[in-house]
Amino acid sequence: MRFSVFGIDFSVYVPFTVTIAFLLIVDKTGLMSASLAAVAVHEAGHIIAMRALRCLPKEISLCFGGVSICGSAYCTFSENAVIAFSGPFANFLVFAMLYALGLLTDTVTLRSFAVVQLVEGAMNIFPVCGLDGGTLLSVLLGVLNIKRRELVLKLVSFTASLAIFVTGTAVAVKNVSNPSLLLLGIYLIILNVIKS
Repeated sequence: MRFSVFGIDFSVYVPFTVTIAFLLIVDKTGLMSASLAAVAVHEAGHIIAMRALRCLPKEISLCFGGVSICGSAYCTFSENAVIAFSGPFANFLVFAMLYALGLLTDTVTLRSFAVVQLVEGAMNIFPVCGLDGGTLLSVLLGVLNIKRRELVLKLVSFTASLAIFVTGTAVAVKNVSNPSLLLLGIYLIILNVIKS
């Protein structure tokens, strides 16, 4: 399916839709809805920053691997940094609002949704290629005029992914019922391979 909003072409592919539908059907905790909301807030943060900086992308694709933003206008290092940080910042802002509202109303569900926003923002700050933290690191290395920037970026990215994987493995061994950190580590390593 293709459509356009604010002059941006959106493409939604069948594998993406099927995957989301499957995850929503099998989720018995309700956290998948919270996760999808966190991703929507995150991506909206990027798009709002792009619109404010007049660096709109040509296309946003929703495919099996996630969200892909392609063909944005030329942006400076500082604009790229603002755009990269705006997604996690949106998650952190919504986290603060939901958590405060959850405390005021003594609502556990709001606080749970808030924590999902926090996790989405924090995960994307990891210095891994393909995540916002990787983009921020790339911008920083460019500003500092580091030679062999791509090599440094790949080494830091792989090291961070491996550290998360090892930590996730240790947590999964001790707590078999919660393999989420291990799955995140596997996802980040695969993301590194794809982005190489």
